[in-house]
Amino acid sequence: MKKILFLIFLPLNLLAIDPDKEYTLTPDSIGWEYEELTVNTADGFDLNTWIYAPNPENEKDEVLILAYPDAGNMSYFVYHASILANLGYIVVTFDYRGFGKSSDFEIKPNNLFHLEFSNDLKAIVGFTDKRFKDKSLGIWGLSMGTMVTTYAFEDIKDMIDFLIYDAFVYTPDDHIQRTKSLKGKETFSPIESDEYIQKWKAIDIPILLFAGKEDKITTAQDAKLNRHKFSIKPELKIYDGGHLMGFQHEIETGGFGKWYITQMDEFIQSNL
Repeated sequence: MKKILFLIFLPLNLLAIDPDKEYTLTPDSIGWEYEELTVNTADGFDLNTWIYAPNPENEKDEVLILAYPDAGNMSYFVYHASILANLGYIVVTFDYRGFGKSSDFEIKPNNLFHLEFSNDLKAIVGFTDKRFKDKSLGIWGLSMGTMVTTYAFEDIKDMIDFLIYDAFVYTPDDHIQRTKSLKGKETFSPIESDEYIQKWKAIDIPILLFAGKEDKITTAQDAKLNRHKFSIKPELKIYDGGHLMGFQHEIETGGFGKWYITQMDEFIQSNL
């Protein structure tokens, strides 16, 4: 069975698509070995991609692919990726079209996501599946990334073995209403809620869900109420903190990301 993971982290709770074209860090700037290359999408876009080498002392059978949410670019996640690589995972990060050094693309900031981002994810999955044939494949989607992954799932499900979702969007309509109520911001979904809900209900591979107790947009209550609606009931981990703040959970006692990555690792190993 192949083993790959998709990771997606949101550094800022912007609730709007806000790409950054400039890199704040690169893996080698913190002393990590990596490969930079370009992955081409089926519709003609070039995606800048970094592959983090695993710590050879801990090398695992999984590849971790980071697909982030709606702000910044992949350089915002260098520390997250390097922590995972140090544990022995190969980590693949990429920029969506319109982000970082990937091809330019006209972004609609108030969209929850662009359907085209799912084409980017499909390209990365296909590339990774071919590049690491002896490894397993999974996806870690965070916030906007959960929508991107869910929309792409039907086309990539034969290449992946599990999903990890944090701040999962269950219903676009609810997400839009909460964003307007709490933030006074108008947002729009490129997919109807009913169609989207049917897509995630059809997911039939193991899933780990993370949710923050203080997250008012993608709530822990949503995760509890919707677990049974999946084809395979997900595992659920709830952490203290707000939107995508799981890496900070128990930081005082375990350090940055320790609790979160432990939950991930236990889930992955138990489902191989």
